[in-house]
Amino acid sequence: MKSKGILITVEGIHGAGKTIICKMLIEKLKEEGIDAILSIDQAGTELGKKIREINLKGDYSVDVLTEALLIAAARRQNIAEIIKPNLIRGKIIISERFIDAYFAFQEYARALPHKFLECINSAIAEGLSPDLTILLDLNAETALNRLKDKEKHRIEKESPEFHKKVRLGYIEQAKNFPNRIKIINADRPISDVFNEVWNIVKKYLISKEIIKC
Repeated sequence: MKSKGILITVEGIHGAGKTIICKMLIEKLKEEGIDAILSIDQAGTELGKKIREINLKGDYSVDVLTEALLIAAARRQNIAEIIKPNLIRGKIIISERFIDAYFAFQEYARALPHKFLECINSAIAEGLSPDLTILLDLNAETALNRLKDKEKHRIEKESPEFHKKVRLGYIEQAKNFPNRIKIINADRPISDVFNEVWNIVKKYLISKEIIKC
């Protein structure tokens, strides 16, 4: 697809701080006079929210292939309804999770074949890839401890070993795409994490002449 906009994704395991960093990025961009769009991967559309709820909040077991297909369906709707149209309009999009999550969770943690996931990803994304990805890296124990006081959905309730595999999957993705994926230590005060994130995003936007030095 032809794209005039910029897609910046924020990735990481559950509890890494993606939601707050995305919101802080949107606010900072507004301060810079940039009308950025927030995208929440599977839950970015009304249909996506319903699919995600079926996948995560039911009192039933979900086959790993069924899970992968539900995630792909919700993500596809978000691409078609939110991401693709806004990129064509030239918008900057901050997306809480995107394609890298598919490989971290479905390949590395669920052990689905890489070629199979690549095929699905190719179909739903139509060649769309993030321009810049921020990976909030945090060990599984610390991340799960952050979640202890909230009501957890099905995947958040998975074992620590599962979440460790997801983290390793993300790190492998970063090794595969070192120019795009920037790893940030998320085991720090959120203000410190955001300052580093913003410096990376700002540098990228300056290189694209979106904002000035």
